[in-house]
Formats: sequence, structure tokens, C-alpha cells
Amino acid sequence: MILTVNSQTGMPAMEFHIGILPRQSVQDSLRTGRAVEELGLAGVWMADSHSVMRDAYALLNLLAVQTSRIKLASGVTPTGTRHPAVLANSWATLDEVSGGRAILGLGIGDSAVMNLGMRPEKLALFEEKLNVIRALMRGEVVEYEGKSIRMPWSRRAVPIVMACSGPKSLQLGGRIADGILFQVGANPAFVRYALHNIRKGVEAAGRQLSDLTLYMRMACAISEDREQARSEVRGYASVAAGTVFKTIPREYFDEDLWEDLERFRAGYNYIEHGSNTSQQARLITDRILDAISVAGTPDDAIPRFSELAGMGIDGFVCPVAMDDPIPYLQTFAEKVVPHVAARQKSQDGVTHAANLSS
Repeated sequence: MILTVNSQTGMPAMEFHIGILPRQSVQDSLRTGRAVEELGLAGVWMADSHSVMRDAYALLNLLAVQTSRIKLASGVTPTGTRHPAVLANSWATLDEVSGGRAILGLGIGDSAVMNLGMRPEKLALFEEKLNVIRALMRGEVVEYEGKSIRMPWSRRAVPIVMACSGPKSLQLGGRIADGILFQVGANPAFVRYALHNIRKGVEAAGRQLSDLTLYMRMACAISEDREQARSEVRGYASVAAGTVFKTIPREYFDEDLWEDLERFRAGYNYIEHGSNTSQQARLITDRILDAISVAGTPDDAIPRFSELAGMGIDGFVCPVAMDDPIPYLQTFAEKVVPHVAARQKSQDGVTHAANLSS
């Protein structure tokens, strides 16, 4: 598991990570990554969508030598655009360069494959590739496409976190992954849906939920200016809304939200994926925004993050898509994270004490 520990309770400590969508210059993305470390946040998840963004792997390797503490993850890499041996080699190398800070985020594919005219990976093939990548990073011999292959120099145990939102993918992640990065919006009902399906997969494999690290990816913008925050979050909220609409079953939505999402989805353009100036960002209604994201003042955000943290989440991954994310990161790190962490620490302490007395 990829967790820090609260020294007073022995319980896992909540982690707050930032997602970077490198649509801007390399230097801007690196500046944001360094700010994540300077602000005491836990890690960077670099979006990997080569048609519309800078190269995630080049950026992660540069951050590996420009930082010393934060975790470095892909947010996320589709298995269909690189051979499993290439992925294993890249991630074992990044783990070595970074001193063991790498996290391989894998998914079936979204904008990265759609912009190439490809389709998302079938889950059975995804599972095969994940197992091949894991074995190769460990230096094991593995069969792939009728051939025995090996990467003998590597003995790396890079955690593999599966990005998933649909019922079958959530269950698969519960069976095979080291962690799950789920994106279902900010509505607690959607989170319960995700956790229910993860548990089904965990139980089917004879595992415990504590065997996995559960990351919740969620659109987020925090500012003392509520309307500015809500405006700036729309770019990534449009990404998340598209995922939610495609993957969460219809019965979890009320009628008004579903109708808003149908109109939004009809206007989606993958070339503008994640952009605040995109057509789809302008189609995000307030109803969609509130269901998908946490956007507003620190006082707005603290109770919403605290409620979600109390549902059993190990960490949050909050992508930023605004032109200058650093002021928002500062407000988040200084005025939200300590309060949510303190509430979670208090709750964990009560739970820990109850367990000791039972």
C-alpha cells in the first residue's frame, strides 16, 4: 500500500495529490510540480494524452531529479498506446531515478486513444497487460503474445493503480490492482456506488479492502473568490463529467442532472480535452459542477472533503487545469488540507480507541 501513517494512532494518514494536465509549456508544468512539493502535498499525477498535451514521461523524469519527496504518477497511461515491455521499462527506470517514488497509473484509455481513432482497451486484455508489466518490473519471465519475455535488470515493485469508474472495471481493480483511482464526481451516492463495486472485486479475489490504496480523483478549485474558483474548475470538470456520464449506471442520477449531462455530452470535443476554454467547459451547468467537483471557498470545501474522506478514501487526486494553478494550490494546501487532515485524524483516533477497547 502507498500510505503514510499517523504516528499517534497507527492509522493511515490522508494524502492529497495534484493532477497536472500539461497543456501548457514544459516549464509551467515543472513549476507546478515543484510547487506541489514545496507546499507539502503528497504527489503529482501527470496526465498522459499525447495528442493534446506534453509528454508525461519526460515531465515525470524531470520532476524526479527536481524534487526529493513527492510521489510521481501517471494520471493515467492507457495500456493500448505502448507495448507492455516498454511501459515496464519506463516505470522501473523512473522508480530508480526517483528513489522509489513512482506510481504507475493505468487505464483502458480515453482522450489518448480517442484522438488516434482507437478504442479503449477491453478489460480482459487490460488485465493481461497489467500482469505482464508487473512481472517484468520484478524481473520475472512472463509469456506475452506467444513469446517468453523478461527484463532481467529490474527488481522494482512499482505500485500499479488502476483508473476505473464503471462497475466491471471497479470490480477488476478490486481483484488485481495495488490501488484504485476512481473518478465518480463529488456526490457521496456516486462514491458509495464505486466502493460497493470495489468491494465485490476484493471479495471475489479473497482480498481485504485494506490491501488496496483508494484514491479519489476529483475536480477541485479553491479560492476566497467563490465564483472565480467555480469558473476555473470547469475545464477539468468537463473531463470528469464525461467519465461519470459514460460509466455510472443511469439509476444513480436524478432526472435533471441526467438531462444536463446528455446535453453536455453531445457537445464534447476530445481535441479540447481538459481545456477551460473548450466548448464542453461552457456546457457545464451549476448542477453538473456541484455533482462533479468541489469548487468554492475553503469554508465550502472543508466539509465536503471531510465527508468524502470519512467514507474510507485513502487519498485525493485533484487535477488542476487553470492557466496559473499555484495560487489555488496555495489556498488548498494552507486553508483546506490541514483542516480536513485534522478532522480525519480525530475520527481515526476515535475509531482506533474504540478498536482497542473492544
